[in-house]
Amino acid sequence: MTKRVASAGLFVLVAIAAVAPIRSYDYFWHLATGRWIVEHHALPVFDPLAVASAHVPWINGEWLYEIVLYALHGLGGDGGISIASALLAAAIFTVGFAFASREQETGVALLIAAIAFAGASDRLGVRPAAAAALLIVIALGLLGSRLRLTPLTIAYVCVTIVWINVHPSALLAPVLALITMLIDVRRWTVAVASAGALLVNPFGWNAIVAPLRLTSDLRSGGFINAEWLPSPFAIFPLLYVTMGAVLLLFLIAPGKRTNAWRFAVFAILSAIAYRYVRNQGLYFAALPLLLPPLGKMPRRGSIALAACALLPLVWVFQHDIHRVGIDDERFPTRAVAALRSYRLDGNIYNADQFGGLLEWTFYPARRALTDGRNELFSEYIAEDGAAHRDSRAWHALIAKYGAALAVDEYQKRIEVIDVASGQRRALPASLVRYRRKQWALIAFDEAAMVFARRDAFPPAQLAPIEFRFLVPDDPSVGYTSVQIRDAARTEIARARAQFGDISVVRELEKGAAGN
Repeated sequence: MTKRVASAGLFVLVAIAAVAPIRSYDYFWHLATGRWIVEHHALPVFDPLAVASAHVPWINGEWLYEIVLYALHGLGGDGGISIASALLAAAIFTVGFAFASREQETGVALLIAAIAFAGASDRLGVRPAAAAALLIVIALGLLGSRLRLTPLTIAYVCVTIVWINVHPSALLAPVLALITMLIDVRRWTVAVASAGALLVNPFGWNAIVAPLRLTSDLRSGGFINAEWLPSPFAIFPLLYVTMGAVLLLFLIAPGKRTNAWRFAVFAILSAIAYRYVRNQGLYFAALPLLLPPLGKMPRRGSIALAACALLPLVWVFQHDIHRVGIDDERFPTRAVAALRSYRLDGNIYNADQFGGLLEWTFYPARRALTDGRNELFSEYIAEDGAAHRDSRAWHALIAKYGAALAVDEYQKRIEVIDVASGQRRALPASLVRYRRKQWALIAFDEAAMVFARRDAFPPAQLAPIEFRFLVPDDPSVGYTSVQIRDAARTEIARARAQFGDISVVRELEKGAAGN
């Protein structure tokens, strides 16, 4: 099997397996930011998108990615972005294979590239980290090449400049170059040039300091983000299996001195992948280039390993839904479309994961309170946490930010205490937080419910769009009379016509049928 045929086959198969709905919650605020930059021909000094963000300088180290994302969206919409994301994943592991096959047998390089793709498949998606994964592959490919010092330095500086304007993981670039002094001590010049190239960005030194400060804030416990937590074995077994297997290969492979740089890079990327879930994409993308050369093997053995590479690709393909566009079970696309059609004005209280979608849909006419950029919302996160525990804090939060609308996620029942009797009982969260005397339910779908504050709009404006008798987060709630049950059924039929045959509507139908 020639390397060209293997590369082409790997690219096609990875691209097919990588096609999936867009699930990254950050996708929409990246899009909204790209639109803002293009429309204003400038980078925002402070966050212009959300209401509750802190009025501090916004060091947006992903601005270049956002401009490209917005341009691609203009060409192909969400579906085109899905396809572009799959092609980027294919490029990452095909380029990694091409670099790895310089020293590995084709079958070995194919197998490890396929395994690496399986490990990274749920860590890439439509996000700047995916572009950073391609850049780390290119960086390691350059460092492992036989380029002379001057062209290597020029090429590596170019990669570093692009990288620092795409993703903060570019801080690794000079570190990687410094490690390859184990190959050639003169490589210190590459490391120094790369360190200087990190400053070629609109924010200068702050682009380097900001991600370090964010890491410090996360360690302090100011807020919690699942992607910044350690990687547990039970959820990510392949990470640990590959770590163990590669470590064993380093122990038994010949040429330990010549492989020292690979081992050092492997150790660093393993450590950060273990420490933070978000870094697994970088680890797996780089993995094919980090294996020590395993030497020649019989042609049949190489072909057998190449055939085995199909297994992880098939596994990835079978474990996902393959369609383009937005995952409407993750994003409240139907509910937000309904809200848009209602033309109700006012700020929107929201769960942070929906902030980007609201910013992309409504900015600047209406503004969401928050989104996924935790570093800009540390004060608000504390306020919102208190509002979830105390009804007085909740009302104060709504008043402070002037929220007339709410797009909120489904939550578990909330235990409340009856003031008169002292009895505890669990109620649907939507009935506790959005008491129907103060809020009207006006839309819902698989991901969220939309409410409007009654005192912010004329009753005649809310009456035609309100669902007075439905509780989407508890479809089995009982109805106290036949008249109310019949009214609920009428509203369910309206919801089906408006939002489609979604599971929430089906559950509501079952609940109404059982009462």
